[in-house]
Amino acid sequence: MATTTYTPSMLRGAGTRGIPEIPAGSSFSNTKSLDLDGIDDYVDCGSYSLLNSGTSVTVSVWFKSSVYTDYGRLLMIGKHVEIYQSAAAYTVTQGRFYYRLRGASGIPFATFGGSSATGVGNLCDGDWHHLCIVWDNSTTTAIIYEDGIPVITNTSSTGTLNPATWPFYIGAETSTTYPIQGNIDEVAIWDTALSPTDVAAVYGGGTPDDLTSLSPITWYRMGDKITSWPTIPDQVGSNNGTAYNEIESVMVVTDTP
Repeated sequence: MATTTYTPSMLRGAGTRGIPEIPAGSSFSNTKSLDLDGIDDYVDCGSYSLLNSGTSVTVSVWFKSSVYTDYGRLLMIGKHVEIYQSAAAYTVTQGRFYYRLRGASGIPFATFGGSSATGVGNLCDGDWHHLCIVWDNSTTTAIIYEDGIPVITNTSSTGTLNPATWPFYIGAETSTTYPIQGNIDEVAIWDTALSPTDVAAVYGGGTPDDLTSLSPITWYRMGDKITSWPTIPDQVGSNNGTAYNEIESVMVVTDTP
């Protein structure tokens, strides 16, 4: 039979019968991420329809790399929202990301980032960084946050997200194009525009936290909560992902924000 040894820091006192009161603790633990090799590793999350004809969205992801990959796709969410790198030859955008909203037939109606971003700078410096795009067509406003800082605010972003259902890839554009090299963790999507206060809560001062109270429509813990490799479970929905071209012991690593 298992036993528990209580330390002083675990105890708040004793009840009338000397039974210690145990403080409630959070069950959230982030200890693993996925490490993609930039050659052929990616996660296929299947056909994604939750943003079809959407007029607001928030996408959040954590990324770590020291390599700037030519046109590497961090996320390609069903030809609705895309976060990607430019060509490595473009020195003015080295280490920076682009954020794109796609409309009918997957045609972009708004693109942000690259050399127009200010604030954080090089995001491929070997450290963990948080990337977040928030868009609300009702206010025609898109805000790009990097490490909790609003680096771009655009007030003329109007359109409707692609009405069609397309595949959702993490770490590549498709199964054969534009893989990205680096660690990816805690991918979350909302079909609403989160407030600056909520984005700050997602960023957590640089440490991911439980997103349950913010009600994402899709949430991948990436390396955590895996029960059957290569399935990367969607914690709140049914769009489970499948990791390709690497074994679990290599792709799942204990490296997190």
